[in-house]
Amino acid sequence: MCFVGIAYTDVVGALSINFWLWMIPVFAVAAIILEWSRYIKGDIDGFHFIRQQILHWTAVFIAVKVIFILLQLGRLPNNATAFVLMMVMSLSTFLAGIYIGWRFLVLGVFIAIATIIAAYLETYVWILIPVVIFIVAMGIYMGWREFKSLSARIVS
Repeated sequence: MCFVGIAYTDVVGALSINFWLWMIPVFAVAAIILEWSRYIKGDIDGFHFIRQQILHWTAVFIAVKVIFILLQLGRLPNNATAFVLMMVMSLSTFLAGIYIGWRFLVLGVFIAIATIIAAYLETYVWILIPVVIFIVAMGIYMGWREFKSLSARIVS
């Protein structure tokens, strides 16, 4: 999704704000779903975890809004804005991974590496989109399979 965001931000600039702002709840919901199994097992306090996620992703939301203010003021060009936004998503995903699990750590590192690669290969970013879609689909599949397995064990 971040690669799509790079291309979209390069083309439409400040109009891409909704795309980036919608990515934040997607990441937040993914984090909550991945950690829900630990909550069901009783490993974590649900209230503390949800509060932590809300605060974390709200801070990311505010950071994205500030970046777009800088874009609208002419302080950031479109192409640089996309890379700054990807680094914010990378850092926030990595930091979320510190307290929710290794999957988000790996995803944060992947987004950072992908940002660097995309910066060097910006004209080829469209080639990387199918690879990213495949990786995300595999991650969703693995998370769903683990969630179903855990749910089946709890019901049994």
